[in-house]
Amino acid sequence: MNIVQKRNLVSNLLAFVFTTLFFLTFSLQAQEADPAKGKELFMTNCTACHQLDAKLIGPPLKNVAERRSEEWILSMVNNPTEWVQKNPEAKKLFEEYNKTPMTPFPQLTKEDVQNIIAYTSVGDEGIAVEAVATPLVVPGAGNPIYQDLKPQNSNWWWQPLVVLIFIAVVYFLAKKKQNFAAIFFAIIGVFTVAYFLFAYLLQIGVDTGYKPIQPIEFSHKVHAGDNGIDCEYCHSSAKHSKTSGIPSTNVCMNCHKFIKEYKGEVYGDYDKEFFDAEIAKVYESAGWDVSKFAYTSEGKPIEWTRVHSLPDFVFYNHSQHVNVAGLECQTCHGPVEEMHRVEQFSPLTMDWCISCHRDTEVNMDDNGYYRGTYEALQKAHKGATVADMGGLECGKCHY
Repeated sequence: MNIVQKRNLVSNLLAFVFTTLFFLTFSLQAQEADPAKGKELFMTNCTACHQLDAKLIGPPLKNVAERRSEEWILSMVNNPTEWVQKNPEAKKLFEEYNKTPMTPFPQLTKEDVQNIIAYTSVGDEGIAVEAVATPLVVPGAGNPIYQDLKPQNSNWWWQPLVVLIFIAVVYFLAKKKQNFAAIFFAIIGVFTVAYFLFAYLLQIGVDTGYKPIQPIEFSHKVHAGDNGIDCEYCHSSAKHSKTSGIPSTNVCMNCHKFIKEYKGEVYGDYDKEFFDAEIAKVYESAGWDVSKFAYTSEGKPIEWTRVHSLPDFVFYNHSQHVNVAGLECQTCHGPVEEMHRVEQFSPLTMDWCISCHRDTEVNMDDNGYYRGTYEALQKAHKGATVADMGGLECGKCHY
């Protein structure tokens, strides 16, 4: 073996050693990466445009490490515009996805990217926690903040009995020709019947506890509770209008363009497949084609069943209570963030409204409604309740 062959042999051995060390180092780094942290980063930064196993605005990222090197991914994440100009593969991908520019994430470190790559390699199966079914929530139960509201009249079982007794007494006395006593008890009987009839009629329209089955099993606990979505994001007109409004399907699609399957905890007697089918109903309503990631038809509105309803002769303004009074939604609607299926929490009766007006002190501090022309009123009525400010006038709610 001549000296040239020996040099080539040594060079090849050194190249083999360095290559082996490089791959061992990369493997150790990959093992040290945390897929759980990667999922958290993925959900925070990536899910607006990417899913693991389906196309969205960008390509699916499942097992992306098998297609791209770590350095390639890091360059694309930190400075996508520059990387697209430099790298032909990145430019090709950019053109394939309608030349939609990727948002740069310079704040993500190499370790962050390694954690995200680790998550895309193992998926949810590698870090999933077993979901435990939870029962449907009964508002107020076991919660000291909220008082359990009971039906207003629970005497229905003995009212008919009292009426029958009075009728029997009147009939017996009349038969014995005790006219005075018969008339006397007849009058008492009439008033008694009128009293209990009036008490019964007062229950009509008091639908506390009303919890209808909706066309889509929408859980307020999952959306407002677990995911922390603000009530006014969906019910946006509550701040500006008389009514709070029922959100259109387009509002649902702001999120569900990118959320096609249910990954929360299941509840009741339902399973994950059931909730995935409910999300599919939203797509049908919106006319959304998941495979094409586009609207392909006009769709149709979701026919929600109304839960809270006031009589037509009652005026109630949500914006006044939300903006001026600063009330939280839970004041009237109860702990909706704990309800899977929303029910009427408060009785919504006139007595309930008046009691609130009598007990609620008007907050005039830092309240723009009382500035300017109302400053004198603010000084004169410090500590006044809503009732003191005209909250019991008939014309406020009935006109």
